[in-house]
Amino acid sequence: MWIPKSIKDRRNDVHSPVPTEAISNEEFYPPAQTEDQKKVEHLLNEMAEKKARKLGINRRQFLRTSCGMATAFVAMNQVFGHFFDVVEAETWETAAYDERWPKNQFIMDVQTHHVRDGIVLPFRAFDFVRDLGVQLSNDKDSYGFKNFVKEIFLDSDTSMCVISGVPGKEEGPTSVLPTKLMAQSRDWINQVAGSTRVLAQSNCAPNHYATKQELFDRMEFEAKTYKHSSWKLYPHTTPPGSTGQPWWLDDEKLVYPYYDQARKLGIKVISVHKGFPATGQHEAHSHPRDVKKAALDNPDLTFVIYHSAFKSNLTTTSARTKLDSPIGADGAFEWTTDFCRDRKQNPRMTNVYAEIGSSFGLAATMQPALAAHLLGQLKDAFGADHIIWGTDSLWWGSPQWQIEAFRRFQIPEEMQKKFGYKPLTPRDKDLVLGLNAARVYKIDVKEKRNAIPADYMSRIKAAYKETDGQPSNAFYGWVRNG
Repeated sequence: MWIPKSIKDRRNDVHSPVPTEAISNEEFYPPAQTEDQKKVEHLLNEMAEKKARKLGINRRQFLRTSCGMATAFVAMNQVFGHFFDVVEAETWETAAYDERWPKNQFIMDVQTHHVRDGIVLPFRAFDFVRDLGVQLSNDKDSYGFKNFVKEIFLDSDTSMCVISGVPGKEEGPTSVLPTKLMAQSRDWINQVAGSTRVLAQSNCAPNHYATKQELFDRMEFEAKTYKHSSWKLYPHTTPPGSTGQPWWLDDEKLVYPYYDQARKLGIKVISVHKGFPATGQHEAHSHPRDVKKAALDNPDLTFVIYHSAFKSNLTTTSARTKLDSPIGADGAFEWTTDFCRDRKQNPRMTNVYAEIGSSFGLAATMQPALAAHLLGQLKDAFGADHIIWGTDSLWWGSPQWQIEAFRRFQIPEEMQKKFGYKPLTPRDKDLVLGLNAARVYKIDVKEKRNAIPADYMSRIKAAYKETDGQPSNAFYGWVRNG
C-alpha cells in the first residue's frame, strides 16, 4: 500500500535533501523505488556519513546543509550520468556554493498548495482505495498553513508564490483549499511581510453550476470578494455538487461564456491542469488537445498549462522499476510532445505558457534523461520565455531542492546533438524560475519584498520544534510502503 514519504523516512532513518523515490501528488499511483534510486540513496548515505564525520557532525545534520544538498547531486550524477552541475568543493564548504550560484534571484512558484488547518488529508485521488474500505491519511499538520509558510518562505529561496487551487466547489466539508482560504492565506502572509509575497487563485469552474447565471454570479462574487489573480481549472474533475460532466477548453457553448465573464471581471490568466490524469477520473480530458483552439480563439487570454501536459503513466497498482513514459527514437513522449507539436505548428499560440510543476521534479529524480527531453522540447517549441516555474509543493516538501535541481540541471551535449536541443543558459533559468511568471502576473521584480519577520518564528514554533530552525528534508506526498 502507500505511506506519506515523511513518515516512511522517519521510520527508515532517511534524511536525503532530494527525494530518492517518486512521490505522488495524488494524481498518480506511487511506484516502487527503482534500482537506480536505491543506488543513489545508498551512495548518498555512504558519502554523507564520511563527510559528516570529518566535519564533526552527524549525518542528519550534514544533509540539512548546502553541502548535503550538493552531495545528493554528486550521488545522482554517479548513478544517472552527468545531468547536474556540481563540484566537489560544494560538498565540503558552504562558501563554495555561495560563490557559484546566484544571490537574490527572483523566483516565483505558481503552483503551491496547503489545506485547511486540522484536516487530515486522505489519499483523495485514488477512488479504489476508498472502495476497499482502506483509510490512508497523512499527518494532520503536514499540509497545514504553518508548515506551508515554513517550507515555502523560510526554507527556500522562493521570492513569491501563487497559492494554487485543489479541485473542489466553494467552501464546505469536502473542500480542502477553497478560494476563500487561498485569499485569507495570501492576505495574512502579505500583511505579516508588509509586501506582496503571495497571489491566489479561484477554483470556480465551468461545470460547477447548472446554469450560466449561477456560474457568472459565483465568478463575480469570488473576483470582487477574494480578488484572486487567476482561475485554476481542472477539466477532468467532477467534484461533489457539480454537473458531473468533464469538459474541454474549446467547448464554445459551455466554456467560451466563462472566458467572456473572466474578461468582464478583468482576470484573464487561465491556469489549467493538463497531464497527470488522476486515477478514477476522466483521463481523456487531461490531454492538451483542446489548448490550441481555445488559445487561438481567445488571444487576449493567457493560458498557463500546468504540468506541461506531462503524462506520467504511473497509473497502475503494480510495482514499477522505472518511470513508464516510453521515449521514442525521436525523443517523443506522452503527452507533452503533442503539446509541443501544437505550439510549433501554430506560431500564434504566444498566449500559452508551459508550467513544469511535478513533471520536472518527478522526471529529474527518477529518470533525468526524461527531464532533459521535457525541457529540451519545451524550449524548442515555446521558447525559454514561455516556460513557467511551479513545484507542486507542499506535496514535494520544501521547493528548495527543486530550485537547486533546476539551477544545476543541464541537457547533456550528446542529447543536444542527437535531438537538436539547445542548452539551458543562465538567462533561460532566470526566465523560467521567475521572470516569466512575473510578466504573466504583472509583477515588478524590482519591488522590495520583505522577509517574513523574525517574530513569526514564535508563531510557528511547533513546525520548527524538531528541526531547530533548519530545513526538515521532509516530503509529504505519498510513496509505496515497502
